[in-house]
Amino acid sequence: MFPVKVENDVVVIVDENGQVEHEDVVETLIFLTDNSSSYQNKKLIILDSGSDYDPSREETLQFMNLISVLLENTFSRIALVVSKTFHFGLGRMTEAFSEPSTGQFRVFINEHKAREWLSNRLTQPPY
Repeated sequence: MFPVKVENDVVVIVDENGQVEHEDVVETLIFLTDNSSSYQNKKLIILDSGSDYDPSREETLQFMNLISVLLENTFSRIALVVSKTFHFGLGRMTEAFSEPSTGQFRVFINEHKAREWLSNRLTQPPY
């Protein structure tokens, strides 16, 4: 599981060592789902420092489903910050399948822009 910390109204998940395994991703997202009452009315930022995470189709679908559950039950906005083109593409796919009525999910390459968007100062992500 990845470390989870809270900075004001933003919950932060950071992959600190560049090693991302699908089990860690799932365990962290399930932890947030199970403890959703602790994170109500907050926003979530997931920071990927450039891992070699390469999920299968099933793992990608599982990630997308967990993000949907978190948007529906806990977070109003989720930002994913990545440094690799492949991960950006996975994030865009997750955006496309997100239900905007339950919350918003966006993928970014720039952490500063992601934090601006989470704070509502930026309504659309710059691609």
